[in-house]
Amino acid sequence: MSQDCTKPSSFTKLTAECFDKSLARSLVCTVDSLRDLYTSFGLRPYLVRIIRTKWSGGRRGAGQESVYREMLLEPTPRVMDLDGLTEILQPVGLDEVGGINVDQISGRYSEDELKGAIPDGDPIDKDENVFYEIEFPQPDGRPNIRRRFLLRSAPFYEADNYQWGVRLERSHEDRSRQGEPR
Repeated sequence: MSQDCTKPSSFTKLTAECFDKSLARSLVCTVDSLRDLYTSFGLRPYLVRIIRTKWSGGRRGAGQESVYREMLLEPTPRVMDLDGLTEILQPVGLDEVGGINVDQISGRYSEDELKGAIPDGDPIDKDENVFYEIEFPQPDGRPNIRRRFLLRSAPFYEADNYQWGVRLERSHEDRSRQGEPR
């Protein structure tokens, strides 16, 4: 007996509760444990953070900038490559421009968190900055190299890969190697 496809059927309707209890969501922690092996083996020799700063003058760029929140993304996501960055000679020296992709960001994070919003989802205040920072530890013990990136587009979730991905654009206000805003 064949089913009549002209009549509506009862397909699954996705709700937040249904999604949260899905098989794919239940596997996120397992996949995260496997991804952490890349870091354990030294194959992801960098740290990826979302940094929030506040300006003392009441608006971006006014007064002194200070870091008030750092969120380390764990397990370490994959930085696709730095080939998207180009060095351009400027009057003050070499400057990097361009963009990169970062994926394999844990499915445990929310879109709001990856945009740098505080947990209640409120927008970024006019006296705050949010940026991604990729820090490259130096094996010889010298201070680490830090590069600042801005979110170029909305984070995208790939449920079948248990991951988020982001596109980042190089920014020019890197923190010092000690982590202080400049």
